[in-house]
Amino acid sequence: TPLKDEALTEARRCLNCGCYAIHPSDVAPALIAFDAKIATNKREIGAEEFFAVKKPGNTVLERDEIITEIRIPAPPEGSASVFMKFALRKAIDFSLVNCAVMLGGARPRICLGAVAPEPYRAFKAEAAVAGKKIDETFAETAGEAAVIDARPFLCSKYKAQIAKTLVKRALLSISNGAGQT
Repeated sequence: TPLKDEALTEARRCLNCGCYAIHPSDVAPALIAFDAKIATNKREIGAEEFFAVKKPGNTVLERDEIITEIRIPAPPEGSASVFMKFALRKAIDFSLVNCAVMLGGARPRICLGAVAPEPYRAFKAEAAVAGKKIDETFAETAGEAAVIDARPFLCSKYKAQIAKTLVKRALLSISNGAGQT
C-alpha cells in the first residue's frame, strides 16, 4: 500500500543517517541540564533518572503513572544556559545531535541528545570546564572530553564530530554572553 511504502521509505532514511535506537528528544537534555524534577501521580523523579531504555517506552513511568508537573528550579544567580541543535531540515526535524549546557551553581551541566538510547550527560566535559573561565581552549577540551568514551557505529561516526563542535559552540556562546539566564 502507498502508506506502508511511505513508512518504509522514511524508516530507511532514518536508518541510513545512523540513528539506531537514539533518544530523539530535544527537551530531555535541557531538563537534565537544568536538573528538573518530574512529578507524577506516584512520585518525584529527577530528569536524569526519568529517561530510560525499556520495553515498551523510554521512561521509568509505570503503566498506571502519569506526569502531573515538571519542576525546573530557578537558575543560580549569575548562571547561563544554552541549547543548540543540529538537524538537516527545519526546526521540527529530529536532531542529529543536540546539546544543553547550564553553567553556574555547584557544577556545570552538559547533556547531549540524539547520540545514545538515553540523553547523555557529558561528565568528562563538565569536569573539563568546572571552575574555569571558558575560552576557546577550554571549550575545545570540553568538546573532546564529551565524546572521549563514544563508540559510534560506522555509519554514525560523524555524530561524534558534531557533538564535539556543539559542546564547544555552546560553551563559547555562553562565554560571549549569548546564553545568560
